[in-house]
This record gives sequence, structure tokens and C-alpha cells, in this order.
Amino acid sequence: MTRHERKHAAKYLDQIIPLIGASHTEVVDYLVSVPLRYAEVKARLADGRTARLANAKQFLGWRGYGANPTMLFACGERRVVVDTGSQQDLSQTTFIARDGGQVAVA
Repeated sequence: MTRHERKHAAKYLDQIIPLIGASHTEVVDYLVSVPLRYAEVKARLADGRTARLANAKQFLGWRGYGANPTMLFACGERRVVVDTGSQQDLSQTTFIARDGGQVAVA
């Protein structure tokens, strides 16, 4: 993906999955943490800050561990898969749900 394409994709994510006080254009990588009952997405920014989703309930699930997992979000009536370049198998349709269960994408 070219720099222009990444910037365009990040601006689109800003519209459908906004971060609090930051833009997806500033993100170095994404992490999923499970602090209590529900998992959450954290975005590590180039300046070292961490940003969270404006609406944490949009995050439905993920695949992979460590930096840059493949993530599943609810955007209105649609589900959006964000592949962060982790080289995971995108043909898989099952994700780990926020509550530890499973969520499938049709």
C-alpha cells in the first residue's frame, strides 16, 4: 500500500471508527488489551501517546496477538475488518470477541 493509500484509508477510519483526541494518520500500531471483562483497542501514536476509540462498543473482536492484530468493528449496520498488515489469513471468518467468546463474519 502506498503512502497516499494509507493516508486515505486512515482518513476513512477517522470517519467510521474515530479515536479520542487523535487521527488514525498518527497511529504507529494498534494493540488489543483485556484489562477487565471486555477487550479494548489502543492505538499507539508516533509521539508516544496512546489513543482509544471514541466508541469502545464499535470494537467487536480480533485475530492475532501482539502489535497490529486484524480487528473487527461495527459501523452502523456493517461490519468492517481492519487488516493492519499483520499478514494474517484473511479467509478466516472467526474472531475472538470482546468478551472472550467468538464472533463470526459471514
